[in-house]
Amino acid sequence: MNTIRRVLLPVLFICSFFLTAQAQLPALQLQPINVANIKDQLFCGGIAHVYKDSNYTATFANFKQLPWFQLKKNSVKILSDKDVTCRWIFKLKLTNTEDSAVKIVFFPGVYYTTINLYKQDSLGQSIQPLPCIMPKFKDSIGYRSFYVPAHDTTDYYFELVPARTTVNGLEIRLVRDYALNTYVRNQKIPVTHATMYSYIIVGILLIMIIYSLALNIVNKRVEFIYYASFALFIGLLFFLKSYYFKTTISFVYFFETYLDFVIQCLGTLFYFVFIRKFIEAKTQFRFLHYVFVINQGIIIAGLILFTLAYYMPLSFIYQNRVETLVKYSWSLGTILFIIYSLFHNKRILNILAIGHFLFLLAGITSLILISNPTLFGSGPTIWRDALFLYELGLTIELIFFLAALSLKNRKDIIERTKEQERLRLENERKEFEKQLAVVAAKQEERNRISADMHDELGSGVTAIRLMSEIVKTKMKDSTLPEIDKISNSANELLSKMNTIIWTMSSSNDKLDNMVAYIRAFALEFFESTNIDCHFKNPDQIPAVEISGEKRRNIFLCIKESLNNTAKHSKANDVWIDVVVRISKIEITIKDNGVGIDLQKLREFGNGLNNMRKRMQSIDGTFEIINNGGTITTFTVPL
Repeated sequence: MNTIRRVLLPVLFICSFFLTAQAQLPALQLQPINVANIKDQLFCGGIAHVYKDSNYTATFANFKQLPWFQLKKNSVKILSDKDVTCRWIFKLKLTNTEDSAVKIVFFPGVYYTTINLYKQDSLGQSIQPLPCIMPKFKDSIGYRSFYVPAHDTTDYYFELVPARTTVNGLEIRLVRDYALNTYVRNQKIPVTHATMYSYIIVGILLIMIIYSLALNIVNKRVEFIYYASFALFIGLLFFLKSYYFKTTISFVYFFETYLDFVIQCLGTLFYFVFIRKFIEAKTQFRFLHYVFVINQGIIIAGLILFTLAYYMPLSFIYQNRVETLVKYSWSLGTILFIIYSLFHNKRILNILAIGHFLFLLAGITSLILISNPTLFGSGPTIWRDALFLYELGLTIELIFFLAALSLKNRKDIIERTKEQERLRLENERKEFEKQLAVVAAKQEERNRISADMHDELGSGVTAIRLMSEIVKTKMKDSTLPEIDKISNSANELLSKMNTIIWTMSSSNDKLDNMVAYIRAFALEFFESTNIDCHFKNPDQIPAVEISGEKRRNIFLCIKESLNNTAKHSKANDVWIDVVVRISKIEITIKDNGVGIDLQKLREFGNGLNNMRKRMQSIDGTFEIINNGGTITTFTVPL
């Protein structure tokens, strides 16, 4: 028992000492603020006492008994999602040493749906609400005006309910009435150049909208409509964020609490649809296709749940968690895209993956800065601006997207050119086959006509000639001259018909066949005359096709030239020289006769003109000169 007493007594003594010492701690002292000394505005960090009413149980009647704590000096408290669900009550001791009342404007920061003011009576017995007076200017919804009486020192209480957004911050300030307009104007001027950059990126996105629509019109590709929609929503988001920077009007409250996330979701939704179609994920990258489709489903489901949480009386924590989960799904989808791209040697994927990685890094840094603005130090620098970092990441991602778009356009142009070339070759092949069919049909028809002429007309003309010869034999000395004319006409007709048949037959459409035919005709033509014919042709004649039209005109020109030689040259010898070159054939007919008088061509007029016209019709040339006889040259391209 004595042992127990020796142990317990010191313990009880120590406990009683700490309890007594705790009871003797001085109460939290409230430093008075002399409003007469406020020149423009005063930040109340480190001065105001704060109470966070999580359950909304405090009433202004028991404000004095609340367990107050003090705000940190020179710092703005950023509200978490749990802080947003609470009611905040501030306490300030204000004194006025002037002889007249001083009008003060209370500004808690942005954004608060409820701002109520209370004042302790002069006897300190009760707390009374003050009238809700808003200053007469555009942003009055976020400010409250009140008067501090002359020579008065009293506790003031300020009740605040935050809007349902995590961009709220407790920034308790007291502003003199005459300095309010200047303060509001300066409040909207950012300490960095982030707003200017926001307008620049909005302009860039506007250009991308026009560019995407132009690509859709030119290339007929629907994915660029999706990219234009993405640029429209994201550009609208940045514009509204910058234009309504620290503006407290009803639309901004709706925008910051609901509309900004909806706009961001719609922009991201269109981007996932665009990127899925841009890289042809459904056919080329099935895994990415499913990742993007799942993200699209999450965004749509998140929008529905976010809207329900916003309009239904649910805690802001649920609404914020939906928003957070949706944004985490974006990040996860981006990470999967980056990892997938690392294992696929596709240049377009690698370019997009680099841009997405840098954008993801900027987005994560931006989220960190939103929740903890002083994490990377303090002071007005653009590199600690969360919105600027997000926009910078988007700009970098846009640069890499343009690089990927350029690469894809180049590939599309190459593929389109190949396809056009393939179609052109296919059309040419079909056209060539058509021409071949037409030529084959013509050849077949020519062969049929020549065969019919040979079988029908040839036999008939031959029969006429034979019968005329028989008649001449029977009549002996009493032969009629008409019989001789019939026989001669039949011979000429048979000769001309043979020439026509030879011209029309497709089996004769060879250069060597034409040279052989001309040689045979020339030798036979001069056989019954006093002129010796000398024919010279190459030993090797190339197997070149020559059309029936060309063969006919060449032969008729040579026949006319040989007739002229036989009738007018008075020659003993005629030389026919055939020279075949790479792209043309030259046929020269030379005799040793009296030559042709180039000044008197009337008697040869029709024949020479006919030869010239025939040569021109087949793109050939005709030349006749007098040099120790007549030299006639025909040149025809092959």
